[in-house]
Amino acid sequence: MNDLYWAIHPHAMQEFPQQYAAYWQYCAEHGIEDGPAEDAQRDGLPIRVTNGIAVIPVMGGMIRRAGPIARMFGIAGTDGLRLAIESALADEDVNSIVLRVDSPGGSVSGLDQLGDVINAADKPVIAQVEGMAASAAYYVASQADRIMAGRTDLVGSIGTRIMLYDFSAAFEEAGIKPIPIDTGEYKSAGAMGTEITENQQEDFRRLVDFYFKDFIQVVARGRGITESAVQEVADGRLYTPEEAIESGLIDGVATLEKTLAEQRLNQQGRATDSARARLRL
Repeated sequence: MNDLYWAIHPHAMQEFPQQYAAYWQYCAEHGIEDGPAEDAQRDGLPIRVTNGIAVIPVMGGMIRRAGPIARMFGIAGTDGLRLAIESALADEDVNSIVLRVDSPGGSVSGLDQLGDVINAADKPVIAQVEGMAASAAYYVASQADRIMAGRTDLVGSIGTRIMLYDFSAAFEEAGIKPIPIDTGEYKSAGAMGTEITENQQEDFRRLVDFYFKDFIQVVARGRGITESAVQEVADGRLYTPEEAIESGLIDGVATLEKTLAEQRLNQQGRATDSARARLRL
């Protein structure tokens, strides 16, 4: 049900459903169905560890469950990302985590759990934007200790949405009368060909606002700014790095190479401090 509600930039919403449909068509053609065993078949944690730094890609439109095959179609899975981060946190050889973010966002499903894991991490987590961190992707990035972006990258698009289509007039013109047989006013809300009443619209709005409230609270928590400060920039716009720094959405401008180099230096510093501490003991 949560896949009806999205935190995604509107421009990406034109293309992402086609990628999603192509992905499921591929699964159907290759006999990979939906279910626990099949999910395991698709799963492969998106993580690469080099010199004590776990690099985890947050790339493409986001849904809750997406494995290697989904990533072939440019889709990222929040559950897989969470498991990858948890694996990195549990690995004694991993000293820090870098999230490579280039995503227009996606479904809200699973975002809260992923964000909570990043926020509670006991190792440094840096989000490196490489293109775009919009909507759900920014939700995730905002929980890192620091967010860096390239000088032409974009961040923001803070907000939630659902797109409804009322085809009732077209159905009536075509002589088609949909007859939903259900158990309440809202059970068939949005069903093809039915009128979307004002009450139903308000109910959809209730859920959009529910997810939006969580979005605002999580960004405020992760960025250490007030909810009112987040509200000021949560109008769906994307921001340039300069604008994002000014509003507190990111910490600075840097390339992935520079960020990784800084993490290596930080690790060397921590190793030196640890060695000195042992000598004192």
